[in-house]
Amino acid sequence: MTQTKNFSSFFERVIEDDRLYPSHISMYVSLLQFWSMNRFQNPFRICREEVMNLSKIKSLATYHKCIRELHGAGFIIYSPSYNPYKGSLIEIIDFESEEKGKNKLFQNQKLLPKETMCFSVPMIDEVELYFTERDLLPVEAEQFYSLYQSKNWKLGNNKPMKCWQSAARNWISKVKKYQSII
Repeated sequence: MTQTKNFSSFFERVIEDDRLYPSHISMYVSLLQFWSMNRFQNPFRICREEVMNLSKIKSLATYHKCIRELHGAGFIIYSPSYNPYKGSLIEIIDFESEEKGKNKLFQNQKLLPKETMCFSVPMIDEVELYFTERDLLPVEAEQFYSLYQSKNWKLGNNKPMKCWQSAARNWISKVKKYQSII
């Protein structure tokens, strides 16, 4: 019964929050399916590829954006695993339960509007994972991280970076272009 209430509560909150898109809904429904396959135990482990397949998300960037925003909005608690053999931990938030103190933190939290979203410096592990998922060596990730860390995560025109993944995609395309020439 609690699982049905979670589903209903989720859709009530979706109606109120105009920042949630079909990809968020699809991912949350997929996570609910994995939760049910794990007999509704919190937390449970997920495999990124399986979640992407079930939720029909093709892009790694969309996957990471959706799962991060679902976590930020308080629908799930997401603990990424940087180990490819261990899945990330997901905990489905029980909206109906008042006993859990951590749920109260997320009760009225919404996604930040686009204008107020701010850049957060990634961890080196996150950058390495991003580069290895795109078939590049961790050395490239370290060079990328070191360069932008030395520039205080500012772009060439001295404007603050909004999205490190975008800068990483540019870096990766230049590396692959250079490798194809050699």
